[in-house]
Parts: sequence; C-alpha cells; structure tokens
Amino acid sequence: MKLCIVRHGVAVLGADSDDQRVLRPEGLQQAHMAGRWLASEGLSRPQLFASPYVRTQQTATEIGSALGCEPQLMTELVPGSEPQVVVEQLLEMTDDVVLVSHLPLVGRLAAWLVDGEVYDQPWSPAECWLLEGDVFAAGCMTVTQVWYPELENT
Repeated sequence: MKLCIVRHGVAVLGADSDDQRVLRPEGLQQAHMAGRWLASEGLSRPQLFASPYVRTQQTATEIGSALGCEPQLMTELVPGSEPQVVVEQLLEMTDDVVLVSHLPLVGRLAAWLVDGEVYDQPWSPAECWLLEGDVFAAGCMTVTQVWYPELENT
C-alpha cells in the first residue's frame, strides 16, 4: 500500500482564525503541481483526506482534480493531533491513501510510520512524501519518494 503525506500549499498570513486561512495564488499552483506529480505515481484507487482547515481543503481539491477523486474530511488531520490517532483511522484502509495536513503533524506522522517514534521534521509547503508498506503502522513503512514544488523549477 502507498500513503502520500502532503503539507498544504503556501497560505496567507493573519486571518481572523487559523482554520480560515486560504492559499495564496502560489499555494494553489503548488497544490496543482503536487496533484500532477501524484497522478504520475501510479496510486491505486486512492482515497484522499484533508483536515477541515480551508487551506488543506483547497490543496486537496487541486490534488483530487488530478487524481480523479473527491477529498474527504478527516478531523484528526489538524496541526495538534497525535500521529497515533491518525494511524488508527488508517488501519482499516486497503487502498492507497493521500493525507493533506499541517505542520507539525505531517512530520510527526511520517516519523511515526517510518521510524516508530514521534519527532518533528521540517516540511516545506506542498511537500509530498510517498511511503510504502504492507500495513499503516508504526515503523512499518518506507519513504520511496519525496517531492516539493522547487523540483518543478529545476
């Protein structure tokens, strides 16, 4: 199974509420490029989930357009969630999955799935990590690809 963990694209600063921040035009372009890259990675009937925050919903919509699937809400994908709680949501899934979320959760989730421990990792806006493994569980996945928008400009 494949799991792609994506951080939302670049968002505006200073909204009244963090959950209402929208993507800047550059962030929408990043999300579009991330979707295009994911579409080329051969995901099998991917399920696409995003946090309830506006910027992740916008990112997921762009990715879903490229993958031919509709984003679904996963309330556990908010910044302060524990990776173990997100992994519990993944345990029953049998198809490939794309998660669109925030710092620090994206880095902590990747660390938990790959190394079996939670620690912070840096993560650029719209950065995507593609992990593979037999089960979505702590220490059971391997990073097979990493993509971020700057790669498109080289």
